Amino acid sequence: MQKDLEYFYSSRKYILAAVAVFGVSFTVGILISAIYPAVPDKLLDLLKETFGAFTALDPFEMMLEIFKNNVRISFMALVLGLGFGIIPFAFAAINGAVLGILVEFFFRKHGAFFVIAAILPHGIIELPMILISVGIGFRLGHAAYLYLTHLKTIYDLSHELKQGIIFYIKIIVPLLLLAAIVESYLTPLFIFGLPNR
Repeated sequence: MQKDLEYFYSSRKYILAAVAVFGVSFTVGILISAIYPAVPDKLLDLLKETFGAFTALDPFEMMLEIFKNNVRISFMALVLGLGFGIIPFAFAAINGAVLGILVEFFFRKHGAFFVIAAILPHGIIELPMILISVGIGFRLGHAAYLYLTHLKTIYDLSHELKQGIIFYIKIIVPLLLLAAIVESYLTPLFIFGLPNR
């Protein structure tokens, strides 16, 4: 655990960069939704086409699908960071904008309590894990750049990748599983428990 904490602390500037990219994109998403009200409707139609089948699943099946999806995309954001961090940057920017659009839309339609109930229970776990994955992707992208400029060896680069994957498996994957459980079993209870939703 001590090594994990040290790795997390040494990655803090990359994680903060991920948070900054996501935060700016989230704000842009809110503005887009507020200025162009048709955008959320089109986005929701796209999401229904992509993830609509999830609604027919029982909670356990939904949990597995959410977990698999989050593991897949967060791992890709991490590993593909070796390409100078371009993929994790795009991932954080796109997802920040999408979440901003949806938050503004549902806040306008259903109010703050609905948004909090729909996002906070699982999002408080899931979102940090995703952003940490992006941050590690940035770290690997920086390491790849240093390797190409001969400031790091191939051993250094492979060690960085190994460290990132170990941290991902030990810390991020279990917490993504917890987030998927909360999203599948607890989040619906919060949403359906709201009056006049």
